[in-house]
Amino acid sequence: MCALPCRMEQNRTPPPVPPRTPRAHADYRWTLPKAMAFLEALAECGKVAEAARRVGMSRQSAYRLRARLEGGPLGEGWDLARRAGVAARHRRPRSRWEGAGLDKVTVSRPK
Repeated sequence: MCALPCRMEQNRTPPPVPPRTPRAHADYRWTLPKAMAFLEALAECGKVAEAARRVGMSRQSAYRLRARLEGGPLGEGWDLARRAGVAARHRRPRSRWEGAGLDKVTVSRPK
């Protein structure tokens, strides 16, 4: 007990915690349509983290999915999609200042 006056009661119980309601939809689980959308996104961008974010999942859960699918058709699809995405990323210009036709742009300076 402290020498200072306290407003809190010593025997006070905390309020009851309401029960946690489960999510209405299993948004946090991998479904076949979500896995297929992930593979399509991976084939477009070539980055696991970005593809996982596009379907509302984390990079870590995507790698856990890969470990579960190892040796199956979706496991092979992961490797194919990743290679296609990396190739597509290398074909794209690195910045908006690079690419076809931009070498002919001239900059005029004020006199």
